[in-house]
Amino acid sequence: MPDGAAPPAARTAYTTLRERILSNHYAPGQSVSIGEVTATLGMSRTPLRDALIRLEEERLVELVPRQGFRVLPVHPQAMREAYEVLAGLEVAAIELLAMRGMDDAERAALAEVSDALGQALAMEDLDAWARADAHFHRLILSAARNDRLLAIAEGLLEQTRRARAVTLRLRPLPSASTRAHQALVAALVAGDTRQAQHIHLRQRLRSARELTEILEKLNIRTL
Repeated sequence: MPDGAAPPAARTAYTTLRERILSNHYAPGQSVSIGEVTATLGMSRTPLRDALIRLEEERLVELVPRQGFRVLPVHPQAMREAYEVLAGLEVAAIELLAMRGMDDAERAALAEVSDALGQALAMEDLDAWARADAHFHRLILSAARNDRLLAIAEGLLEQTRRARAVTLRLRPLPSASTRAHQALVAALVAGDTRQAQHIHLRQRLRSARELTEILEKLNIRTL
């Protein structure tokens, strides 16, 4: 059911449950009873059922008849594929940005987030770094000024949230990612589109390899 056609209560239930899943409030692999959810959200089973059907279609949950649902795992191969598509979309966004040229506001925004990444790394503040990194990627995607590209990319970014959050502290300090992001900004400002694309593609695929190798090594099948 399209979001706009769903009753308000079902939309609220869907939005709330989806956020709880993507933020790891409901842990991967966790089983949740309908009674627990109805008590927590204060709504009847009908809108919850509609919301869970949508979440099952998105492969976020598995419905358990007469009981509730289980949060589905995210496997390393799924993360690898998502990152590969994201890399392609962001390289395309860089091309579109270069074709029309950056304005002063975009240059300032990229410089600001580049500084924020460096400061967070220096302080070893991984939460601040993760926020700055997410902002960096959305700036690149938004600067393409292509709504369809942005919508597809944001959907993929949402799909990777759980794995990124769990592996953030299992990976080395993001020094390589910070250097790559700063080099990308420098290449964009200098007008070197091909270098910017090369830097970003290499960085995205390196990051994807690092994340999925951690998942495979630790055999994290509940992510």
